[in-house]
Amino acid sequence: MKQTWIWAVLVAVALAAGFFGGQMTRGGEAVSEELQTRVAKLEEKISSLEKQLTARPAAGGLKIAYIHAEKVFQDYRKTTEAVQKFRAEAERRQQEFRGIQDRFRKGLLSEDEFQRESARIQQEMQRLDLELTTQIQGEMLKVIERIAAERNFDWVTQRKDVVLYAKPGVLEDITYDVLKILNE
Repeated sequence: MKQTWIWAVLVAVALAAGFFGGQMTRGGEAVSEELQTRVAKLEEKISSLEKQLTARPAAGGLKIAYIHAEKVFQDYRKTTEAVQKFRAEAERRQQEFRGIQDRFRKGLLSEDEFQRESARIQQEMQRLDLELTTQIQGEMLKVIERIAAERNFDWVTQRKDVVLYAKPGVLEDITYDVLKILNE
């Protein structure tokens, strides 16, 4: 469909250039330089569009890749580091919580204070989990975008098995390419 439209524009510009170009006159007046400039710009745009079309895969469709995000997340070395950091912090917070429980049992904290402190610890752990996960996901996305740009992918999806059918060779698995760059 795009190609048909581009060819129609090409023909229209060629006709316009032939009709208005060069030294032709209309009603005894020379065609303005402004019109010739417009035609030249249109020809440049058409040339650019032709280059974009020829850069597309032979099928003329989208160039699509996929990754197994769970595998990337699991095998990324910084995920292991983040899990270790989270566990260390969780152990520290667990000790803090035990201290709060002891103070509550001894009557040194009211039930409201106990609830407030418990909620604070839980929120801080959730915040840490979110920060670590967001950081890793951000790094993964940067690498995915880099690979997509370098290889001219139009679309990168998360998993191949979400697609019910695809012609062989239409989808490219970039999981290990992403992991290789992340773990460098």
